[in-house]
Formats: sequence, C-alpha cells, structure tokens
Amino acid sequence: MDEELLVYEQDEVYTLPTSQEELSVSGKLRIIERRHGVVVEWRCSDDEATTDSEWAVINSAAVTFTHHNVSDSVEISTPRRNVRPIAIELVDLRSYRIADDDSLVLIQRDGTTHPALAFRSGSVLCFVEVLLRYVAVKRSEKDSNLYLVSDKRQAAMDEELSAMNLVPPRRGFPGAGGPNHWLNTQHRVWGFINNLKRDPYTTTVGALSKFYDAVLYTGVEGYIRESDGAEDDVAELFHSLNGFEDLEPGYELLTKKGTLAERPDVDRLAPLTHDDFQQFLDDDGRILDVEPLKQRIFKGGIHPNLRRELWCFLLGHNLWNSTYIQREERRRQRENLYFTMKQQWKTITEDQESRFTGFKERRSLIEKDVNRTDRNHPFFEGEHNPNVVLLHDVLMTYVMYNFDLGYVQGMSDLLAPILYVTQNEATAFWCFVGYMDIVYRNFDMDQSGMKQQLKDVHQIVHLVDPELMSYLEVRDSANFYFCFRWLLVRFKRELNYASTLRLWEVLWTGHPCPNFHLLVAVALLDTEKNTIMENKFGFTEILKHINDISLRIDLDATLKKAEAIYLQIASSPNVPDCVRTVLGLPLQEPSTSQLRIRKDDEVDGKATDDRSGSDDGEVIVASGAGLVEVVSNMIGTAVRHLSGDDLTDATLEVIPRQQDDAEKCFEAALSHQFI
Repeated sequence: MDEELLVYEQDEVYTLPTSQEELSVSGKLRIIERRHGVVVEWRCSDDEATTDSEWAVINSAAVTFTHHNVSDSVEISTPRRNVRPIAIELVDLRSYRIADDDSLVLIQRDGTTHPALAFRSGSVLCFVEVLLRYVAVKRSEKDSNLYLVSDKRQAAMDEELSAMNLVPPRRGFPGAGGPNHWLNTQHRVWGFINNLKRDPYTTTVGALSKFYDAVLYTGVEGYIRESDGAEDDVAELFHSLNGFEDLEPGYELLTKKGTLAERPDVDRLAPLTHDDFQQFLDDDGRILDVEPLKQRIFKGGIHPNLRRELWCFLLGHNLWNSTYIQREERRRQRENLYFTMKQQWKTITEDQESRFTGFKERRSLIEKDVNRTDRNHPFFEGEHNPNVVLLHDVLMTYVMYNFDLGYVQGMSDLLAPILYVTQNEATAFWCFVGYMDIVYRNFDMDQSGMKQQLKDVHQIVHLVDPELMSYLEVRDSANFYFCFRWLLVRFKRELNYASTLRLWEVLWTGHPCPNFHLLVAVALLDTEKNTIMENKFGFTEILKHINDISLRIDLDATLKKAEAIYLQIASSPNVPDCVRTVLGLPLQEPSTSQLRIRKDDEVDGKATDDRSGSDDGEVIVASGAGLVEVVSNMIGTAVRHLSGDDLTDATLEVIPRQQDDAEKCFEAALSHQFI
C-alpha cells in the first residue's frame, strides 16, 4: 500500500442538488500526497445524520422525482441521490470553477465534470491555497468563475517567454501591456510558428484568410498607421489570428466578423394555472384564442394539475375548437380504435410470428427497452410494475398503427413521460402519436433527419458564435455529434423529470419559431463555451463533458438564452437564408454581398493596387502594404509550398478517406452517447 500524507481535509462538503426536490450528500474533501502523486478526493461521510432539514441527506437511488397522483390533489416527493466518490490526480485536473455561491466544480483533462461541491463550514479558498502548493492556477480571461490549472514548470516557462516581449502590444488595444495580454500574444506567436512547421498548407491558408477577414471587415481606418513600424504590423497580425494556438493539421479556418444585433434580455413567467386557462375558454369549452394561449404556455409552461388536459391539445388528441361534449365523444371513439389495434397484435400466434420477422424483431426490441426505461422513477420502478406493462403495450400498438416506422430505440424515452402525465393507456397512445408526428424524422433508418438537424445547429452556431465555430472546426468537432442525444430524445436524458415535462410543453407550442429545440441546443453550447474552449477540449473530451452536465442544466436560464438568441437573429440583417428557413423567418432580398460579387466581376482583370475603395466599405489592399509584407516574410516557405502541383491530387485523395472517417465518427458518437 502506498504511503499517504494528508495535507488538507474539510468536513461537511456537500453536493449541490440538481433540482429543488433533491437533497444534498455530505462528504469530506481531501488533498493527499501519495508516492505516485497528489490526489484530490471527495467521499461521502460515514455519519450522514443531521438535524438540519435543509441539509438532510439521503444517499440511496439515482435521481429525484416528484410524483403527482391521478387526482392531482396530493404531491408525493421521493428524494434520492447517488453520488459517486471523486478521486482526481492533480496531473489530470485541468480546471475548476468557483461559482458566485462559492461552490466548487472540478473538471478533468478528459472532459469529466464532477458535481458541484458546497462548503457548509470552512472556505473554498483554503482548498485553493493548498492546491497552489502543487500547481499553477490562472484565472480565465473570458469566464471570471473559471480557473485553469497547469504544471508549475510550464507556467514558469510561459512567464519567461512573456518577459522577453517578443511581440509588442497592439496599438489602441484595451489593456495593452498587461501580463495576460503579453502571455496570449506569445502563445499566438509560438502557436503559429509551431503550426507552420507541422502543416504549412493549412496554416498559410488560414492565416491569409484571417488577414483578409481583418482588413476587409474592420475598415481602412483600423489599419492605417501613423508609422510603418514592422513591430506594430506583427502585433496586429497575431491579434487577428485568434484561435490558432493549437491548430490541428488539415483544417482551413475561415471566420467572418458577425453583423448580428445585440442580444436582448428576456423574462420567463410562472406556469399557466387553472384560473389562467379558464380565461381562454367559452361556456361550451372552446378555446377562443389558440395562439395567445400557446404563447403563454411557451413563456411559463403548465402547472402540473393542468398538464394532463393541455397536453392532449398540444399533441393533437383534442381539437382546439372542440366543445366539452365533442372532446368526450372523440375520446371514446379513439379509445375504441386503440383497443381494436391492440387486439390485432395480441392475437398474433407464435406460428404467425415465426413468419413475421419484422414484427418479431420489433417486439423483442421493445421488451428490452421498456425494462430499462425510467426504472428509477416511482411510476415505473419495481418488479412486475403494471405501468411498465402499459408502456410495452402502447409501443406494440404503435407498431400496428405505423408499421412503416415501427419501433426504433429512443421511442420508449419519448412515451414514458407522456404515460406518466396522462396515466391513461389510450390517451397516452394518441398523445404519443401526436409527438411522433413531430419527431418521426429523428428515427429515419439512414439517420438523415438527425444529420440534418446537426447541420442546422452548425449553421446557427456559425452565425451566432463564429469564435466557437472556429474552435470546434479546429478540434474536429464541427459535426456536432455530441449533440446527438440532445436532439434525438429532446433533452430528456439531460434534465430531471420535472424539467423535461416543462421543456417539452414549451417546445410543443411551436413558439417563437419552428425548430426552437435547436436554439435550446445552441444556448447550452453557449453556456458551456468557455469551459470547453478554456480547457482546450477535443472531440472526446467535449463528448464526455456534455454527458457529465446532464441533470445539472438550469432550464429557465437556458430557455431565456434560447429565446434571446432567436430575437437576436430575427432582428438582425444579412442572416443567411439557410438559417432563416430553419427558424421560419422570411427570406431576405438579394444581399449586399451578392451585389458586391457583381461589382467585383465588373472590375475583374483590372489592377487593384491603386483602388481607393467603394461606398460599401471595401478597403484598399495597398493601405495594409506593411502588414502584407510582414505576412509574406513570415510565411514565405509555406507560400512556396502552396505553389506545388502535387497539392490538388493529394487533397482529392484524402476526401473519400475523410468522408469514411466522418461516418465512422458519427456511429461511434451515437454509440457512446446514446446507446
């Protein structure tokens, strides 16, 4: 057994709950010196008893759910929590986050993100002080709550490099001359040189595109110098090369400065109550104004007592303009139809099934899936639970209703919350039919529907956050495969049950636009952006981090951000038509960029070194002559490499191989994240 030296220990360090109903788990946080290295460790306390109800501890199952009985008159809470112990060697610790409430989140190099820890006694600063004995810590420039951990020797080398002042500060740049500014400049310089050695083709094209972007879209006045000093040109160039610190070979980085409007602040409302709903009904039960009601549900969701009734409207089981009597008649008719279809598959004999391969395979898959769907929820837990039987029967009946689609893994995840809310077999079936009419493309055999949604997310992120898009492209993650599970089951595995129900009813309203779930995904990525980029996560680490944030998502904050992103896009000019189509926005008139192309065609072949610019903001390339000279001198070798005749053939040979690799990557991500 290794010798151990305990250098730090703090009792009463609690996990923070992921919902209001969930309870915390008490534990001890330690830093231990061992023969093979230093370890940060958190484990549950042996004695969990406490008289303080606010800090009551239950450590038995997995997640917390609130169960509403059929009459909705009594709410039964079942608090539960299972927290794995934490053990991290310091060499594997990439960063940590200290929230405004002084809670601590530890993040590993492989993307593992541990539960937030709160200090009931003592201070997180004491932990940090001991940590500083072994590692160097730097506060993130982009996220004041994030602290980056590095080896002390490497940090000392970076400081020495910064002290050399190889590159001067950018003239007029805020904070020029500060230590963080110098450090980032040196990283850009050495990162660029290192990339040039590894992949001159990609680095050269990327650098020239960055240079073109900076000159073309910043304006002439930003690049006219009072003096033609080469040092200023060098500094300006490398400040325009943001994102090239760790460029991987084979990527061409092209980023254009955005023209989006300012993102507004939005508010959410309280859930729709029974009294609120009555204002939308006439004496016969018709809903008078459907869209205002949907807008109200979008802004606040639905109170649990009202959810069963309104879900039937949102999912098409009830018609909006029907009366009480008409809805009851429709319910009886559809119930009879459901049990007729159910009887069809129940009367299939074993002999028939032996010659009905498709049916047999789907039955087998359903039986496997229902036995592992939400079994930690009180509504489905336990052996011989009749609700699990209902889940099975509804899915089997859907096979008979829509045999072309049949059953695909993931459908049980979409049905389970509907069955829990409606608590009626036939009603759950028809609501599930309505939901499948919305998301059926998620279950295409060739996965074309899912791939299209991932492409749509790509388009939106490219518009809203070019910096993040550039980073993901460099890190081989621009395919957004890590969002696959989010979109497939509409974030069900990322949220607790109560939040899942609220999110789904918000999405079903169709407000404020089609495909709002894509903006929810973009909002989550925006929230995790700094953690991903500052920790320099690659594809595997991003996938691990995305999986680890499940059950820790703030739904209200995410919905606010998603709506704000929509309003930002909707109020912005020059939004690409591909994004407008996805979000249901009207297509725009021919853009100024198209007019500019025509203008460029008119002057094609003429000398451009004496152009004085145009009214639409095009700039004189000659104005940046000093900068061009610097670029040419620094990457001359790479430019000569570009002039070789062998590049085209080599590039063409790589394309099929890249396509095969992308397909394999997609399948691997699907397996790792969902199945």
